[in-house]
Amino acid sequence: MLKNDHLDAWDRETFFHPSTHLAQFARGDIPNRIVTGAKGVNITDRDGNTLLDAFAGLYCVNIGYGHSEVADAIAAQAKELAYYHAYAGHGTEASITLARMVIDRAPANMSRVFFGLGGSDANETNVKLVWYYNNALGRPEKKKIITRWRG
Repeated sequence: MLKNDHLDAWDRETFFHPSTHLAQFARGDIPNRIVTGAKGVNITDRDGNTLLDAFAGLYCVNIGYGHSEVADAIAAQAKELAYYHAYAGHGTEASITLARMVIDRAPANMSRVFFGLGGSDANETNVKLVWYYNNALGRPEKKKIITRWRG
């Protein structure tokens, strides 16, 4: 396999890797792995090594890699409408239908679905919901959020 010899240097010079000692990584004291493909539960690096992806794509590839029916569904949706926000009462056929599917499978007391892009907007939305709830109950002074230290 022909390697782009610049990738190793570019990786160490420009790419921020979470949960990595950045100074050691930049110096080359710890290894990097450049992943080039995946199928099922395995990833393949550019050196030809095939490894089990025990991270499951860090939780977002829970059905594995290389499912053409998933790729086809993503492509079809992207061609129709790749994304649109849900603010100010806006929805899409895909998001409304998915919300209905989630509710149909959820516990009986669940009545709404919030789709977020990650933990930050999910947490921000939860804080706003708690504030809204307390405002609706006539308790606008209840604004403190208690968390664990460094949580």
